[in-house]
Amino acid sequence: MVMAQLIVAGKNLGPHPVVVPIRSTEDHRPLPGITVGDLGPKFGFNAMDNGFLMLNHVRVPRFNLMQRYITVSRQGEVSRPANIDPKVTYGTMVYVRAQIIRTMSQTLARATTIAIRYTAVRRQFAGKSDKPLAPSLESPVLDYGMVQHRLIPLLAQNYAMFATSQAFLQHYEKCMHELNNGNYASLKELHATACALKRWTSDVAVRGIDTCRHVCGGHGFSQFSGLNEFFGNAYPNIIWEGDNYVLSQQTAQFLVNQVRALRKGVRVEDNQTTRYLRKHLVSGHLPQRPTAWGAAIESLAADATAQLSLLSFRAAAMAAELTDQMDANGRSWNRSLVSMQRLSDAHSDYIVAAYFRAHIATLPGASPLLPILNKLATLLFLYVLSQNSSDLFRLPSAAAFTGAQVSRAEELLAAVIEDVREQAVPLVDAFGMSDSRLNSALGRSDGNVYDNYLLWAMQDPLNTQDTGEEVRRVWFDKYIKPVLHSAETSKKNAKL
Repeated sequence: MVMAQLIVAGKNLGPHPVVVPIRSTEDHRPLPGITVGDLGPKFGFNAMDNGFLMLNHVRVPRFNLMQRYITVSRQGEVSRPANIDPKVTYGTMVYVRAQIIRTMSQTLARATTIAIRYTAVRRQFAGKSDKPLAPSLESPVLDYGMVQHRLIPLLAQNYAMFATSQAFLQHYEKCMHELNNGNYASLKELHATACALKRWTSDVAVRGIDTCRHVCGGHGFSQFSGLNEFFGNAYPNIIWEGDNYVLSQQTAQFLVNQVRALRKGVRVEDNQTTRYLRKHLVSGHLPQRPTAWGAAIESLAADATAQLSLLSFRAAAMAAELTDQMDANGRSWNRSLVSMQRLSDAHSDYIVAAYFRAHIATLPGASPLLPILNKLATLLFLYVLSQNSSDLFRLPSAAAFTGAQVSRAEELLAAVIEDVREQAVPLVDAFGMSDSRLNSALGRSDGNVYDNYLLWAMQDPLNTQDTGEEVRRVWFDKYIKPVLHSAETSKKNAKL
């Protein structure tokens, strides 16, 4: 299937899918005009045979054009079914990106399971943690603040990612049902949010897996950890199906267009994005005196609705600011690209948090899971604040945070991280990752890390008695022995 520009009578009708046969069904050789081959070894994902393709004056029948949404007659007449949006082909891309969101949540879950289990078992230094088990007993690595700060927020992001992957896939299916019934109103917002979430989840997952490797120390870089395979296979997700830096432009462009429409008084579709823009923007502009968030960060940390309101206000303020810079100040598209990255991430931070909170709200009020899940959601919120403090300082004056507020948010984050650490191992166990799926000596459910690591190592051909001894004998006789006995050899040669 080739996505190609459809040009009829000199008029470019945009990209459309065309079936192009590549190889002969008789001998499997490339057809005339086609050059095809494998790209060669890659960093990870080598089981996938990615290839290159060159087409030189290749002709296919008109029938090979996928003509569900467009028809080209033998006479070159172009027609479309009534009320068809040409961007309907985006639906396939959105589906693939929805699958990437789900895959990233599962891959990150494997990595966090391995890292948290291992750091709960691995002990190092006595009396150094805040909660030493005994003066002479070494503490689990997971009890150290720096390890917690790197892993526990990742665990919160992972839970939020699971909720987002399920909710967004349901949203996609609902939108596709509407599209099939001729309603294309949801398509643009669906595409923009898919771009943002694909970027957010793949960035978090790839960097998260790498963090998991680091906190496992030297063992994290062993193939027996399982983490390196996950990292190599996950890494291409930040590039394929739309490079993440390019995808952010799609999201930012949609947001800016919605702000422009609100400023012109043009009707915008009702969806998750436009609802928060309309909530915080008056005629497309931030109100002169937006509601202050108050001095107490504790009140924000205890109020899920206030958390979502702040995250959506941040995204709306950034969208309005970027629109001002481009429209009023004449900033070019190229000079706006960095701001677009930040805006896309701010939009995603809100969407992910909203989906996570909505997912939690489906549980019964008496569910014993609510306390820990609410802590994870609050942790995620505080982590966003601490990682994006510059955005909080740049909010309109009545809503801008002070340095004291940001410092207090960081203190609360540390406290929640330490609190969640007590349930970190049960939280990753709840992912239900089997030992065979983890394929890791470090992340085993029985906790016998070193016994299994040694067992795996002893199964290496270099360590088996027959193969290993033979290899070492050859190495010694051919390379080592001549060097060790070079003096004796020289003396013998001199006598001769």
